[in-house]
Amino acid sequence: MFIFDFNWQIQHFLNQFWWQINFLLLIILVILGYLAYNKPIYAVGLTIILLPTYLFRSQIWFLPFTFLELCIWVTFLGWLINRLKNKNSTPYPLIPSPYKWPIILILIAATIAIFISPNLREAAGLWKAYFVEPILFFLILINVVRMRGAEPLDSAEDTLSKNREIILWSLGISTLVISLLAIFQKFTGFGIAEPSWMDVSHRRVTSIFTSPNAVGLYLGPIVVIYLAWIITDLKSIFTKPRNLLTTYYYLLTSKLLIIVLALAAILFTVSQGTWLGLLAAIIFLAYFKWNKKWTIAIVLVSIILILIIPTTRDIAWPILTFQDSAGQNRITLLQISRQHLLESPKNFIFGAGIFGFPQIQNQFRDPLQMQALLYPHNIIFNFWLEIGLLGLIAFTWLIIKFFKTGFQKLKTNNQQLALALMAAMIVIIVHGLVDVPYFKNDLAILFWIIVGLLI
Repeated sequence: MFIFDFNWQIQHFLNQFWWQINFLLLIILVILGYLAYNKPIYAVGLTIILLPTYLFRSQIWFLPFTFLELCIWVTFLGWLINRLKNKNSTPYPLIPSPYKWPIILILIAATIAIFISPNLREAAGLWKAYFVEPILFFLILINVVRMRGAEPLDSAEDTLSKNREIILWSLGISTLVISLLAIFQKFTGFGIAEPSWMDVSHRRVTSIFTSPNAVGLYLGPIVVIYLAWIITDLKSIFTKPRNLLTTYYYLLTSKLLIIVLALAAILFTVSQGTWLGLLAAIIFLAYFKWNKKWTIAIVLVSIILILIIPTTRDIAWPILTFQDSAGQNRITLLQISRQHLLESPKNFIFGAGIFGFPQIQNQFRDPLQMQALLYPHNIIFNFWLEIGLLGLIAFTWLIIKFFKTGFQKLKTNNQQLALALMAAMIVIIVHGLVDVPYFKNDLAILFWIIVGLLI
């Protein structure tokens, strides 16, 4: 049976339906197993919708696990049996060549990091949840997206297009509960994780998560994908026959609803990192989908206006120069990380190990000025300290390969999806300069979904 790892108010509400929810989770696993064996693409889509269910936790003997982990393994087993049954089919290579070596090196680095960690048991669990299972799901995704369905399709490209749409819709659906609860919290304060975020004058919503930033980290990349998708639809809708306009209208309305709800939730988080990531992604999309010269001109004029107008300058300058309290905390975290890495060659090469940063921070932080955190809140130091220099190099290599593949696809029929996925990755990287966009169950899988859809 599963327990619910939420804020006490949400948890108290869910506990009233404990048996019903656990029974529903069991039914979902049965449905997922059926889909994984018969129609793996729908099993992958359902698992994506269920990404937030990592907050449903259980344990068998000494082995903790989440409902999301069960979903991943059920999907994997069903897909594997399906693949073995259809031996005559021509499956996609298990590990795609552009990412083969970066993935192998990341897994090697993460495995070494288990034994560097001061907490071996905790590190092993996070190794499984942040690396093994997300990469396993990535491998399932890239193979399943290319599987031919039972229905007749015009070409292999039709299969890709239809299956990718299933994945994209699943990502959108996964945001609905998160967004709706965040909006509800804005007006009621119900279920906000910290009392300091509940005051009406400066309320910050957390939805089902423990921090406002977690909401933005999850919703931001998906919002950008849907924004690019809608722009593509608007450009192509005029070329469609009249009898398809009604269908396009309903699809467009659904996508717009997902974007509006998610943007409202992001606005209510007051997460500056998310806003900055979204702004960078929108500039990227405008540069490639609209007009390069006008985009550069508007950005430059906007920067000048922000800096010369006293009101906007007084707001933006402390944030951009890290002079506000949040910025000062980020600088302190970077200094702590740098100090540890330069202490010895061992630290420089191997970092602190998985789940090693909390122990390092506790040696230096002032409890009255800074809360205990799990990561340095910088994407470079996050990876360096968690899985060492090899892991950071492999991750950087993977990102370079990702954008190289994306820009190559700008010359093909998949250019719209490529732009959307690259823009989503920009949200992750830019927000990751001041936060933790990977080391969380749902975010790790979301990262590998974005990588997988670009192949």
